[in-house]
Amino acid sequence: MNYFELYDDQEAVLDRIEQLKYDDYYEEDIHLLGRDDMEFKALDYTEVNFHSHITHERGLREILSNNETAERFLNNFDLGEDEIEKYLFKISEGNYLIYYDDDILQTRAEEAEGTTASSEADLTDNHDR
Repeated sequence: MNYFELYDDQEAVLDRIEQLKYDDYYEEDIHLLGRDDMEFKALDYTEVNFHSHITHERGLREILSNNETAERFLNNFDLGEDEIEKYLFKISEGNYLIYYDDDILQTRAEEAEGTTASSEADLTDNHDR
């Protein structure tokens, strides 16, 4: 399931990221959408994906951006145009939007079970020889 959560300050965003990490999310599982002109230095040394909302002077700034823009990112989901516009408006006002997907936890758990099962099978095969 996809989750979109709005926050109005950087401290709340950092707290939520820490909580998600405690809940077994990796930093790279988390996407943060914010205005391109609002610095968020605390994320410079993390793997959190940042998608900037370029409120003006699109063109060259958008092309030079290392990350997918907020608009493009939101259009990857089954969201209505009104919902996307609401999120972009809130971001343009200085809010932050965190996105994460709990399916990644299920996938990771299934992969871990598969790895454990194959390791146990390898041990059994080696023991029987």
